[in-house]
Amino acid sequence: MLVVLLPVNVHLRSPDSRVDDVTAVAHAVREVAEPGDGLLFMPSRRRIWAATRPHDFRGLHDLALARSPLASHTLYGTERSGDAIRERMLAAHRIVVAGDPDGQPADDTDQEIAKRSTLRTAFEVCSSREVRGARVTVYGRAGMCGGDDRVG
Repeated sequence: MLVVLLPVNVHLRSPDSRVDDVTAVAHAVREVAEPGDGLLFMPSRRRIWAATRPHDFRGLHDLALARSPLASHTLYGTERSGDAIRERMLAAHRIVVAGDPDGQPADDTDQEIAKRSTLRTAFEVCSSREVRGARVTVYGRAGMCGGDDRVG
């Protein structure tokens, strides 16, 4: 019986068995981020990716976070109000977004609506790539994407 279940057990413990690949997400963020960039997790529950590999998110400013997971005694931390998030986003030149892949339903909280609407109206997409179970996108204010980085 053990021999029959061994392949299943090995598969369940491999990265291929997961919906998302936290390591790939963290590496993608690290590759595109510049020191001082803003950071958003969309939706906020994706902040768990930073808990797994915090060094890959070092130097980025989580624009939505009010209280860390540790301080708030939660898995994801607590976020500021939608108005406060919008204000912080508008002060940023570039924002790295680690979020759900295309085709996922959008959360309808005040915070998530503020993130989406502010990105849509005040930023342009500089680059975007999908990794297993996630999309990592860099947004910039007009003229902040750089030469060939802009996705059009």
